[in-house]
Amino acid sequence: MRLLNLLSSVGVLGTALMLCSCESKQEQHTAPDITFVVAADLHFDYLPETDQFCHVVAINKLPGTFVWPDSSLFAGDTLTTLSSVIIAGDIFDKPIPEAIDLCTQRYFTKGESERQLSVPCFPGYGNHDINPFSKDSIANLAGRAAAFQFMDSLLSLKQQQGEIANLHPSSRSYSWTDGGVHFVQLQAYGGDTTYCESNLDWLRDDLSHYAKAGKPVVIVQHYGFDKWAIEWWPQAERDQLFDILEPYNVKGFFVGHTHIASVESYRGIPIYQVNNAWPDGSGKASFAVARIAGNQLSVVNCQWTDSIGTHEVTAPFLNITE
Repeated sequence: MRLLNLLSSVGVLGTALMLCSCESKQEQHTAPDITFVVAADLHFDYLPETDQFCHVVAINKLPGTFVWPDSSLFAGDTLTTLSSVIIAGDIFDKPIPEAIDLCTQRYFTKGESERQLSVPCFPGYGNHDINPFSKDSIANLAGRAAAFQFMDSLLSLKQQQGEIANLHPSSRSYSWTDGGVHFVQLQAYGGDTTYCESNLDWLRDDLSHYAKAGKPVVIVQHYGFDKWAIEWWPQAERDQLFDILEPYNVKGFFVGHTHIASVESYRGIPIYQVNNAWPDGSGKASFAVARIAGNQLSVVNCQWTDSIGTHEVTAPFLNITE
């Protein structure tokens, strides 16, 4: 009887292990389908507020109204669920208290107002956040300290809530996985040592742990790859970054900084450069809407045209099918 009970227990255990194994394999092979927004160069500054809320209103109204254009891989599909907003740097022009308070209200406080972002927001810094008063060294360090205090409090809360999985404390780079896609926020750029230790060793370890077996990877940083922006970070760090990325399935790479929407390329990887958040000499304010479904990625430029969330989809378009 004891032998029969033992064999029965072993059989149940074996069946359970087989089911877990099958579920694990099924989870690994489930194709992602996730839509997210990348915004850049918000430049919150001195009050009064002008049009900083327009980005938020337009993003909040995307589900149910945004239709993928014919120039995308998902022509005719209506966006039903938006996962998150990721910021590709320069949240602040000057990280003064009133600018920090307004940004917090708009992007990091969920509420009933259409002017408060309704999905999680993943912040990223650029040169204006890190060196907001570049011509005044004392004010610059004070502004940097205020910006980093704000970032640190956000990232600490996101860690506590399980929204981010891995953090490099020195550079404030961090990563998370959502919908089967691994996202990495590199802040100003991969390899920056102007205010911190380089994040490249951290990135190498992060990808080896979280991006195995061809999992799609999305990289976000501030500095881009157009002729002007590429001068802002050293060649050696650029090449080391792309050496690290080469073995992985980098499905998307998003940058800001130049205030123009464009598609660039570096070492065979397409780079989507996101426009800034207010109408200026480059045209209308816009953000990028991106969808990864299976092995496909489509990115479009989405412009808001008024303060009530009306939007239009324009070039540049980026489509990746493998």
